[in-house]
Amino acid sequence: MLKNEDILEEFKKSLTATTKSISKNNEVEINFTKENSSIDGNHIHLTEPNIESIKKNLDYIRAEADSLALEFRFHSKEIHNNFINNGDFSNEIFNAVEQSRVEAKGSNNFKGIKSNITKKHLLDIKKNSHNKETKIPEAFKYVAYEKFLNVDLGHYNEKNRKIIKKKLGDDYEKVFNELKECIDNQKTFGSKIKKYLEDYGFFEQNENTKNSDDINQDNEIDEQNKNDETSEKNNDENSQSKTESDSSTLDLQETLTMEESNEIGEDSSEGEIEYFPKIKNFNIIDSYKSYTKDFDEVINAEELCDQKELEKLRYNLDKQVFSFLPLITKIANRLQRKLLAQQNRNWDFNMEEGYLDTSRLSRIIANPQNKLSYKQEKEVEFKDTVVSLLIDNSGSMRGRPITVAALCGDILSKTLERCLIKTEILGFTTKAWKGGESREQWIKDGKPSNPGRLNDLRHIVYKSADSPSRRSKKNLGLLLREGILKENIDGEALIWANNRLKNRQEKRKILIVISDGAPVDDSTLSVNPGNYLERNLRDIINQIETKKEVELIAIGIGHDVSRYYSKAVTIMDVDQLGEVLLNELSEIFQIN
Repeated sequence: MLKNEDILEEFKKSLTATTKSISKNNEVEINFTKENSSIDGNHIHLTEPNIESIKKNLDYIRAEADSLALEFRFHSKEIHNNFINNGDFSNEIFNAVEQSRVEAKGSNNFKGIKSNITKKHLLDIKKNSHNKETKIPEAFKYVAYEKFLNVDLGHYNEKNRKIIKKKLGDDYEKVFNELKECIDNQKTFGSKIKKYLEDYGFFEQNENTKNSDDINQDNEIDEQNKNDETSEKNNDENSQSKTESDSSTLDLQETLTMEESNEIGEDSSEGEIEYFPKIKNFNIIDSYKSYTKDFDEVINAEELCDQKELEKLRYNLDKQVFSFLPLITKIANRLQRKLLAQQNRNWDFNMEEGYLDTSRLSRIIANPQNKLSYKQEKEVEFKDTVVSLLIDNSGSMRGRPITVAALCGDILSKTLERCLIKTEILGFTTKAWKGGESREQWIKDGKPSNPGRLNDLRHIVYKSADSPSRRSKKNLGLLLREGILKENIDGEALIWANNRLKNRQEKRKILIVISDGAPVDDSTLSVNPGNYLERNLRDIINQIETKKEVELIAIGIGHDVSRYYSKAVTIMDVDQLGEVLLNELSEIFQIN
């Protein structure tokens, strides 16, 4: 019997492989993040799934991935940008219909994709059916999808149909038929949309400047829809139930069998998964606490893996970032030269005491009335500095982000070490998915309310500040080991890293955090308020920044961390990490 975390990993591997295959782009990279799914350059960011979402929304997850993969395959940004103008409203409609074109083209080629995306649209339309306002771009998207593929998105889509019919009038069928004929040609398709937007006045219209007649007509449609939905609901109830049942059917293609999927959610007796109650009141938050710290650990990387495996993992790490290595090494060498240049002896002259300035003895011989002149060596501030690199070891960092972070940490420590600056590399994650022994203890204790943090912390020391880089080089390979990267509880990790620095003797202490998202631990958030971990992170950051004993800097990968940290940099391409890290250090040490 597969454990839930194994099933989750297999599903993510399958989803990654399928998405790459559909995109038909050898350079595409798949990352899992805690943000909404998106595309950034050659990176497809998929929302990090969990066992609950796989069980209940499998087709929805696959549909999101399918849609982004199809965009890679059938959509050209260059062509698209030629049709974008200064009107936000018309651009939204253009983007919505273009999305339907891409999805329809892909659905014509792949029946499985058509099924996934259709079910996703059905669920989204039903979910949004209770909204009083209907956005016209959204209505265009769903109606266009229906028309391009000759599918029926159910009675909940009737409101969207009526809105678009009102806008297009007698040309309703003609417009979509003409667009359907050219869904294989993005340029022709875009030209037709632009023409229709001009013909029907969408360039002049803005969502915030509707005239009163438009608003009244929309209200009439909404009222009519309520009556229509009531009369149609009974007729469509059976078919709708079947659709919803189909959309929750578990089919993990080749990697997750029906037998395995039935195990998802049924292992609560073993403490692995359970249907958690929803927290209704998100405003009442007790002070942060952990249910138990008995199972937390601070551990050296070499204790988690034997030396032979570490060597193999390190070899794999170097191989994965081989093309990236020359650039970051070049930047590191430049930083090193500038740091070493500052270590040349610099002097203050004409001092009252210090070393005798022998270069001025000739003046005294020439004129004994001149006083002896002394010089003092200037202090170089960065000589007495320690830098700590704290890397997010959560599952969403898996792949390119964690390999680049590991390599950058390695090169950074070597560079600073040569300049007599101590460096340590730390990582933070949890020992288990879904709570581990902490959660099991909580269950045994009768599940008391508001338990606080409910997972086992794992804080990893890859390199201590006093350890030479050559000794810890292999340790960073551990980041590539399966099962190491799990969940992230940032607040307590910051406390740990900060306290390590505070106990150091160096005068200047710098903490650099590398993360790709907000703190997330499903077990903790399932039984505490939804912003429990995030609020703790903000409190800890505020304490560190207020005391100013440690200089705190954050680098967000694909995630804006400036909402947490006062000094923060956000990068969308993980390959920028090395350059940004070294540029930040150059700024810290005021290198021109």
